[in-house]
Amino acid sequence: MRRRETDLAALGARLVFVGTGTPAMAADFARTHAGPHPVLSDPARRTFAAAGMRRSLWATLHWRLLPNLLRALRAGFRQTGVQGDAWQQGGVVVFDAEGRMRHREVDHAGGDELDLDAVVAAARYPAGHGAGRAGPRR
Repeated sequence: MRRRETDLAALGARLVFVGTGTPAMAADFARTHAGPHPVLSDPARRTFAAAGMRRSLWATLHWRLLPNLLRALRAGFRQTGVQGDAWQQGGVVVFDAEGRMRHREVDHAGGDELDLDAVVAAARYPAGHGAGRAGPRR
């Protein structure tokens, strides 16, 4: 998301991060990764369940984890630990100003990349224009 942060800000979009860790873990993530964006703590994973995000050992250890890990290592990312629920997969949900879902992506394996162009396109979509395209990617 940080790669397209300027594009999203120009559209008036707000980023909010939600994690499964404790409030203290969310505060640490906010200090080290989130910049000016709010970070919420949802240890009960209700937000993830409502968004239809996947949670399982097999999603985390899916065969695609290996190429995703190699891509991350080549880009210089080094995971130093896990905070929160290690089996919970993430994703992204984009809502318009009226609260309608415009886009949803669900990670199917650890380290799946988001389609940032689709996220920006969904944020660009004018409020009040039909249902938009909302659905899981992959």
